[in-house]
Amino acid sequence: MPTTTTASSAPQSTDGQGHPVFMQPCTAVKLSDNGDILFKMKANEDASVTVSIGNDHNSQITIPMQNLHNGIFEASFSGCTLTGPQKLVFRVNGQETLNPFAPLWFHANSLSNYIELPDPETDTLIAPRKDIPHGAVTHEFYYSRTYQEFMRSTVYTPPGFKNGKEYPVLYLFHEVAENKTAWTDASRMNYLLDNLIADGKCEPLIVVENDCTVMLDYHDRPDWFENYSQLEHFLIQDCVPFIEDKYHTKTGKWSRAIAGIGLGAVQAGYIGMRNTDIFGNIGLFTAFWISAAFHAEGKEDPFYTAAEYIGRHPEVIKVFFRSEGDLDIHFKGIEAENNLLSELGIDKIPGYLFKVYHQTHNWGSYRRSLRDFVPLLFHE
Repeated sequence: MPTTTTASSAPQSTDGQGHPVFMQPCTAVKLSDNGDILFKMKANEDASVTVSIGNDHNSQITIPMQNLHNGIFEASFSGCTLTGPQKLVFRVNGQETLNPFAPLWFHANSLSNYIELPDPETDTLIAPRKDIPHGAVTHEFYYSRTYQEFMRSTVYTPPGFKNGKEYPVLYLFHEVAENKTAWTDASRMNYLLDNLIADGKCEPLIVVENDCTVMLDYHDRPDWFENYSQLEHFLIQDCVPFIEDKYHTKTGKWSRAIAGIGLGAVQAGYIGMRNTDIFGNIGLFTAFWISAAFHAEGKEDPFYTAAEYIGRHPEVIKVFFRSEGDLDIHFKGIEAENNLLSELGIDKIPGYLFKVYHQTHNWGSYRRSLRDFVPLLFHE
């Protein structure tokens, strides 16, 4: 009788007695109903394997993994108090090793594994719902005259996006050491917006992410403002025209917003505050710009100059949103910035809002910021 062989794409080995041992994609990290985290890793049987969890390298928790059978190392961790997306570092014989069977994201200038941990305040916001329509995430490639190379933007279009209807656009910047996939991979921004739109909490909009860090070589160019100006030129001269030519967008400053997190917020603030004829809405998430590190020695501070102008002409901005985590290492700088903005009159803008979250400098704060920012935008 002929035999039939079924091929499997999943890596496999045997337990020494001819019985196959499988690992399927994305089965190396599991969160059990009781909150325990279960880890698996495939390695040589005589290897030493550990896994560390936590976005902050200095406070990562490291757990040894045991070879239970045929080089499948396992470990469990209970009592974890971390929330949201958290970096995982698997080490084999002391060397960091990507686990191909665990989720991946780009974080801290490298591709790494991670796990999404429960956050009661935002879990329902980012959960993909079956009962609503969903938007799309597209990657666009186009030539940049500013950088003289092809650039890639990640573009979210809302549910029901179609030719003939025009949408406003939010240009959204990521944190330092991340890239143009951060808001969709780490923050699940597309699900967050799908849910807000479905619940009638925000206007349907297009969101554009760009790579805002790779282009800035801080070591070779200590003048950060020069780097910011190059990014400013790319966004205004290359990106915005490309998006508005290819997509059905509303044009004009009141239909454009710019926002970012951390260093991306500083970049967004630099560009948005200096170009109020192009952007009518600004969001600065978990960042402040009053710091000697951001001042060009012997040069006029463009942040202060722009803020001073907005304070004298509050009608040029409709929404000016700022946020910070009270556990953020930068939180002390917020008080000085609040005082200055008050002196300049920016807090008198009708659409001005400052939010404080009980968070550190993390995606929990970023998600809450986006949740509270987008409902303010693009109302007639």
